[in-house]
Amino acid sequence: MSIKRILVPLPGSANHTGQIETALSAAKALGAHVQALFISQPPPVTRAPGGLTVTEMGRTVTAPSINWHAEERERTARDAREVFVQACARVGIPMLSANDEPGSPLAASWRKAEGSYVEIAVQRAAAFDLMVAASATVMESLVAIAEQSLLRTRRPVLLAPARLQSDLTDSVMIAWDESPECWHAVSAAIPFMQLAKSVQVISVDRDASNRQASQAEVLAYLRCHGIGATAQVVAPELRSVGDTLLAEAEHEAGLLIMGAYSHSRLREILLGGATRHILKNASARPVLLAH
Repeated sequence: MSIKRILVPLPGSANHTGQIETALSAAKALGAHVQALFISQPPPVTRAPGGLTVTEMGRTVTAPSINWHAEERERTARDAREVFVQACARVGIPMLSANDEPGSPLAASWRKAEGSYVEIAVQRAAAFDLMVAASATVMESLVAIAEQSLLRTRRPVLLAPARLQSDLTDSVMIAWDESPECWHAVSAAIPFMQLAKSVQVISVDRDASNRQASQAEVLAYLRCHGIGATAQVVAPELRSVGDTLLAEAEHEAGLLIMGAYSHSRLREILLGGATRHILKNASARPVLLAH
């Protein structure tokens, strides 16, 4: 249940501030190695007669134009790396060179890749204990990186806010629904909860008696890991479960923990659900998700 390798994919066209801050905060707290993976996505091109190049939109461009796009991608990558290096320096995390192998647990490294944001990020995520991703409040397409990493690698995903406002281990709130996915999230978050100043188990239900037995079970599980926690049941009132959880987390938690896609993904897409609501709207607090 340790977290010693953290991946933070940085798609070239997004603002990375929240992801970098969250990843480095997690690495610092857990003594982990964090790898920034900068992903650039070049436009698909096909060759045309006369040395010209035709884009998928049908527009013909010259070789100098292609070179300009390549130089622009390189500049963006250099700028992003400099931001990452400076962020590491501010929090005292040593930056490894390209030829260094991760030795000491607390360290950072930089890697570049080119291609599909989702495919590259998901492929790399399998080799890490935790991925730090972003919600749709940063960039709509980033939801797919978090979603596919959860479903295809079964690795936990730490959803970063736009800006990290508090320490990840200040206070933790578990969104408890007694599903297997929620148990997975609780297990994955043990390293954070062992460092937390307070842990609260929150269930959303109109009838508190529906949750008492399972809340007692998770409290016993946490005690076995040296974690003291309290439990509470809140009614959704006029809000959805997702809105209720975000409202509670706004006041109670530096880190929200919840299971992802307890219902099928198709049902959540068609009818809505807490997971997709969180993926689209979590902007103020980091959320650790597991499937």
